[in-house]
Amino acid sequence: MHLVSMATISTCCPLTLTPSEMVVRFGDPVSINCSTSATDVEGMGWESPFGGTGFEPPPVVTWRVDKVEEWTPNPFCYVTLVDGSQCTVNPVITVYKTPDSVSVSDMGRGPMVEGREDDLKCDAINVAPVQNLTVTWYRGNETVLTETFNDSTMTPVNAFSTLRISTQRDYNGLTFRCEAELHLGPKGPKFLPNVASPPYTAVVLYHVTVIESAVFSIDMLSCQPDGNPSPTVQWFYEEKLINPSRSLTRTDSGKYTAVVENSLGRNNNIF
Repeated sequence: MHLVSMATISTCCPLTLTPSEMVVRFGDPVSINCSTSATDVEGMGWESPFGGTGFEPPPVVTWRVDKVEEWTPNPFCYVTLVDGSQCTVNPVITVYKTPDSVSVSDMGRGPMVEGREDDLKCDAINVAPVQNLTVTWYRGNETVLTETFNDSTMTPVNAFSTLRISTQRDYNGLTFRCEAELHLGPKGPKFLPNVASPPYTAVVLYHVTVIESAVFSIDMLSCQPDGNPSPTVQWFYEEKLINPSRSLTRTDSGKYTAVVENSLGRNNNIF
């Protein structure tokens, strides 16, 4: 019988794993050598829930898997000495998977509104391990938030990050995006690309304003309304509705009022 008995495990085990730590993508192959320099070895081998080795002579035994399809593989190498004692060593294996997709949404709330607190949500779908994930938010090319996760789940999950925005009218037409990146440490791949969302273009509703031009024309086209939704303009002369395109003479001097209005409010401007 060569299975390891926990009662006979030694605290000083003459085994060396190469590598002792590794990061592997789900579905990729993996192999680890277990070696010993001890001379009083009867045999050694690997055990794992999804494939091990037989009881083999020293000094090296290799554990190989063509496709890693376990999220928490826990193989161990064991050695049996001639006196019947045994000991084991375990490699540290991190299995990772990049997100299937990353996207930004307004969660069905619709257009943003100037002066309101609005939220955007970034979804990273089917990623592992989430504790190694970083989500970075961008407004245009400016970084506005970086978030990490404390979840210790090793199997793939759907992770999300929320960006709270104090909405300004200047954000209308700006793009927001998020990027998901796995930070797997020095044992991980050197160049693991970020997974970026498509850009989300903000639509901001804001109150009407009037931008006055330095040049006045006779049909009052110097009054340029600005708002979202697009506002309507009505012109009044001495409180009477007029056609703004009609020609004016010197006798038409007096108080003119432009009433600019959209669904969020109205603005009266006197000229």
